[in-house]
Amino acid sequence: MQTYTSRSFLVALSLLVLPGLAGCGDSQGGTDSDSGETSESGESDGTGDMLSPFSLQFAASVDGQVVGCADSITGLGLAGDITVGVSDLRFYISNLRFFDAGGSELAVELDTNEFQYSSEVGDVALIDLTSNTEGTCADSAIAFAEGTSRTNAVITGMTATDQVARVAFDVGVPQAVMKETIANNTAEGAPSPLAEMYWSWASGYRHFVFNFTIGNDGGESGEGYIHIGSRDCAADGFNALEDRETCGLVNTPTVMLDAFDLTSGTVTLDVKAALAGLDFMVPILDPDTMEQIGEGPGVACHATPTEPDCASVFTAFGLDPATGAASEANSSAFTEM
Repeated sequence: MQTYTSRSFLVALSLLVLPGLAGCGDSQGGTDSDSGETSESGESDGTGDMLSPFSLQFAASVDGQVVGCADSITGLGLAGDITVGVSDLRFYISNLRFFDAGGSELAVELDTNEFQYSSEVGDVALIDLTSNTEGTCADSAIAFAEGTSRTNAVITGMTATDQVARVAFDVGVPQAVMKETIANNTAEGAPSPLAEMYWSWASGYRHFVFNFTIGNDGGESGEGYIHIGSRDCAADGFNALEDRETCGLVNTPTVMLDAFDLTSGTVTLDVKAALAGLDFMVPILDPDTMEQIGEGPGVACHATPTEPDCASVFTAFGLDPATGAASEANSSAFTEM
């Protein structure tokens, strides 16, 4: 079985081994956890509403069924001849908002734990749906494997739980949190869960990481990389946001889910929707000359507008590739299950 590597992947890999830069996927070890520490119930938010503990669940799905490292996702691609195996799926969630049936925003207080970080400038949580101990997450053919042994599929905190009718959130690290964290910490000293999923320590965070294996009906195999993160975050010689308040291309998807049942609903990444429109083909490069000699299975989107695969990926996430602006109305990658 042949395996192909994209030019974008080689470039991304080369950036990770520059002297003095931390690895793109550096991660901290931990214990398996699908639940965080929950606050005591019965608190008041100061307006008379009583707050109680909530757990917002996350998953990845195909055709309404949860998928993970042990599943083969078939029928993808323009001709339906592509099979994908998940090898790493992680993303940050921030600006979490709940609304009641009348559209009024409810108070939300996140717990503090190894997957959730709060500061005066913003809150962020890390969702990690894959463990590197099973299936294609452990036996991946991807040359540059990422991932951790632990998982986390929930955000916990306090809200007026019985009033929630709609949920909204951003997919990514808030710009102010990115600025604060990189300015005041090293890669090793960043507060959990912000010590992983950065492009390199000085250049900012990836908001969403989806790595996967690719096979086609012809017996060829390849690699897929969808990394959505902020770009143009500093001038040469500066750390991320050291010389500005926001990145030039923020690339933070926004999601709004109506008629959401917090007690039974699950926020779901629709894998088919996220991969819709891709042809799953990338250039085959001569390893000596790095010239293109053909095409083979692959996907490469590292949040760069010039990468062909980013056009359809950004469409699925409701992002404008040219400006980095987000539209929750045009986002189809996340849904409720």
